[in-house]
Amino acid sequence: MLRAMPDQPSRAVVAAGVLAMFLFSANFAATGHALAVGLSVPDLVLIRYGVAGPLFLALLVRIGLGGLSLGRAAVLAALAGAPYFLLTAAALRFAPAVHASILNPGGTMVFAPLLAWWLLRTPPETGVRIGLPVIVVGLLLIGWAGLGEGGRQAWIGDLLVLMSGFNWALYGVLMRRWQVSGLRAAAIIGAFSLAWVPVHLLIFGIGGVVAHPAEALGQAIYQGLIAGGLAIILYSRAVVAMGPARAALLPPLVPALGVLWAWLLLGEHVSAMQVAGMVTVVAGMLCGALWRRDR
Repeated sequence: MLRAMPDQPSRAVVAAGVLAMFLFSANFAATGHALAVGLSVPDLVLIRYGVAGPLFLALLVRIGLGGLSLGRAAVLAALAGAPYFLLTAAALRFAPAVHASILNPGGTMVFAPLLAWWLLRTPPETGVRIGLPVIVVGLLLIGWAGLGEGGRQAWIGDLLVLMSGFNWALYGVLMRRWQVSGLRAAAIIGAFSLAWVPVHLLIFGIGGVVAHPAEALGQAIYQGLIAGGLAIILYSRAVVAMGPARAALLPPLVPALGVLWAWLLLGEHVSAMQVAGMVTVVAGMLCGALWRRDR
């Protein structure tokens, strides 16, 4: 039996979700820096789960699956673990990164309330219905210029990115449907994604990481411990406490905050329209996340 959501999520829960998005949002700038230095996308996936995986495996051994079957655990890991990041990486071979930064969280934002309505029988609340169009406007303000870029095959990348957004949304809904705690879900994702490490070593080897040790160390701290560890735990906890429909309003903070990171770390120009989009996304997220539940 699903636990009823509180009329209003606690400030600590919302803060945990926002902090997770803040930590996730640096991924675009961090990945861009790593790729510019010489690391590849598979190298980053290796670093992420080569560091986070053993830690989460140790945690999973201690807390166990909590009655969750191996099949369901594998599904959660496939939806939000290494296959998810590889799917996003494949999309970037066809479409510009700005498409991914808009369509991935946008897809999660759209699919999560629909999946929650279908699988959990929880229709979107008033705050979510109001917050969704506000966030769409903010996302368009952030990425309007970049959405027109891309070659003839950009539509392939766009479809793959939307699929990754669907996977992230389904992860949140299934986690709540199967009553998996945020900590256990994060442990499952990290532990099961360890399977990518031997596959990577067999296909790609470790030469890329060895050739750039300083960058690999920095990425290990961010990708492995922060984005692949702490942020996953915080977001999974927010999904359980807020419900997937409300929590789906959090991912659009990633492109909004990603613009800020790109300005701070990469020196990229930030336009007034992008700043307005960032403010709009935050307003829509707060509207949907904090609006009292319909009576």
